[in-house]
Amino acid sequence: MKPKTVAELHNYVGNVVTVTFKSGESEQGQLGFTKEFSSKYNYRRPGWFTINNIDFKLSHITSLDVM
Repeated sequence: MKPKTVAELHNYVGNVVTVTFKSGESEQGQLGFTKEFSSKYNYRRPGWFTINNIDFKLSHITSLDVM
């Protein structure tokens, strides 16, 4: 399934998911959201989602599966 809105994707933050990106690569882990550029978020991009060491936006994914 592919979330259609950012609000829908926010519902999965904190869950273990598998994300498939437009590049065809997949990543499994806990979905996070970066609220601000700070050490608390390891200086990630604000407004972006994270999984493991990867930052991405909704537009970068083709599917999301909740484990």
